[in-house]
Amino acid sequence: APRGRSSSASECRLSMLMFAHLASAAFIASRSALLPTPATHPSAAATAGTRACVATAPRRGGEAVMAGMPLPAGSLVALATPMTSTGEVDIATLRELLRWHKAEGTNGVVILGTTGEASTLTSAEKEEVMAATREEVGGEMAILVGTGTISTEATIAATKQAKLFGADAALVVTPYYVKPSQAGLVAHFTRIADAVELPIVLYNVPGRTGVDMSVETTVALSRHPRICGLKDATGDNTRAAPMRAVCGDDFRLYSGEDAAAREYVLQGGDGVISVTANVAPAAVAAVMASGRAGDAAAALAADGPLMALHRDLFCEANPIPVKWALHKMGRMGEGIRSPLSPLGVAFQPRVAGALQQAGCIASEEGASAAAGSVGWPSRDLLLQGHLFDQGLINQALDIIEKQNGDFEILAFSVQPNDQNSEFNFRRTSSVSLRVFGVDASALEDITRRLRALVEVLESAEGSLTILPAKAAAPPA
Repeated sequence: APRGRSSSASECRLSMLMFAHLASAAFIASRSALLPTPATHPSAAATAGTRACVATAPRRGGEAVMAGMPLPAGSLVALATPMTSTGEVDIATLRELLRWHKAEGTNGVVILGTTGEASTLTSAEKEEVMAATREEVGGEMAILVGTGTISTEATIAATKQAKLFGADAALVVTPYYVKPSQAGLVAHFTRIADAVELPIVLYNVPGRTGVDMSVETTVALSRHPRICGLKDATGDNTRAAPMRAVCGDDFRLYSGEDAAAREYVLQGGDGVISVTANVAPAAVAAVMASGRAGDAAAALAADGPLMALHRDLFCEANPIPVKWALHKMGRMGEGIRSPLSPLGVAFQPRVAGALQQAGCIASEEGASAAAGSVGWPSRDLLLQGHLFDQGLINQALDIIEKQNGDFEILAFSVQPNDQNSEFNFRRTSSVSLRVFGVDASALEDITRRLRALVEVLESAEGSLTILPAKAAAPPA
């Protein structure tokens, strides 16, 4: 079986890079002033200057429930929803998972998101998940509920429901598929925040939704007193420091990319909403604690054993690998709902190896070394050009996979977006990759094929450069 990631996973993970946006704090401040701001709305203007990041929520049956925990820094787990082998939601196991996370030091829990397969759950099942979560960890861990949909009105209704069940905040993704403009995003999120007295965390994941919420739009929305944070799954860590400078310290900045989270926090972010934390909660919490303390060396040391997990938990579409991993660890059943299916047999040794490397499971007695690229010869390459609009990057990763190679993304850079409201797709990008081959000749063959691809795909205006050791970062 190929040791590289599947092409679908490559496209899902790396298409996010095309939305990366380099900007300075001064540029953001000046550009965000051009967008409509929530403070101009009467309901927001009445409370401008105070961020209403706690709320009081009634609950089913009329029982009053305080939903007032502040948004935490550190590690928030994007929780997978346990299911039985027949696909039924397993509330008893959900409760066990929540107790485990509380004991392991997870700072907050995000339920009913993508990792939680919310789109496949019925309304009754969502209510069960919210009620059980509140009963187990309410008042001890912050509870964020995913409520975003394609429709503004449906999102408002879901957010009201989350408040009813005692959520501390709602995680609201940008509308997917319809690709609203930046002005449309401002109007959408402002209406939600005006309609529900519950803190809102924006969620920007262009690789899944097809729309990138610009830094300027995020800054404009941050002025609304009930919009209190951002989950940034663009993979662009250069956004963290400028947004911190402009949005202020009370606006939470969470990375949505496990592999990039350590650096995101060192650049000024507050923490991560993590898939990896499902299987390694204490370790992810330790990485975040060191990062927030500014101890880069300690953060790297804690994150090192997790790097294979950060990569291999996305070898197929999330949450397929992480649910298999939790089942392998004995933490939940094997259930997953259609249209998703269980992890492919070819990927199971790879995920098991990553779990062993992170200390999540013991190495099997008599088993050979874990599958993967550890110990393979590698080479750092810099790929430049119109990587995304011409498909160059995905074709390059396909070549690596088909030759049984592997890769790590080391860094990337893109030109700034110079448009007011629409994303500029045709701009040059640079991605540095560490490419692995099963042996030296295989590595040479992969490099030769990548050079041929760059030469053949002339419209991408690409170039491929072999980097010397410790020179993997592309030019800004």
